Amino acid sequence: MNEALEENMQKMLYAHKELKLALRSHQSRHQLRFGEFSAMACIFEVAQSSGKPFVDTGVPMKTLADELNRTPAMVTKLITGLEEQGYVRRELSTDDRRGVKVCVTQKGYDVWQSDHALYHETIEAIGEKMGMDRLMLLFELAEEFVRFNKEVICESDKKDKENNNG
Repeated sequence: MNEALEENMQKMLYAHKELKLALRSHQSRHQLRFGEFSAMACIFEVAQSSGKPFVDTGVPMKTLADELNRTPAMVTKLITGLEEQGYVRRELSTDDRRGVKVCVTQKGYDVWQSDHALYHETIEAIGEKMGMDRLMLLFELAEEFVRFNKEVICESDKKDKENNNG
């Protein structure tokens, strides 16, 4: 790796660390932790895509795990915390007797709406300072970087398997 590329990669990793710290300190203004917020957003997205109302629409735990790219155990822990706060409830699936679906309560919806508005205000304020075009470009490039990173890792894993098998 050339020095400039390595130096910029280190800067990006440092910026990522600083962003995570900033989000943690910013969360003191929120009722939901970032993971909880993401889980609630995922439930709402699935409900919206199926044309169902946000509150009381059940989303299977497996769907949440897949959408959040988390293990079922991690999602269970996350949902347990949300359930203890009264933001969601679990129900047995009527479609699959073994399945459990997660439903957002009205209290959960109200808290998520409040936090969502606060996140939205913050992102818009950053966009005003940075320039919305540049912020959107940053998001696009970050998404592209993640996609290419996954592709490179998958290709590398595939080559390793081929070398080990043959």
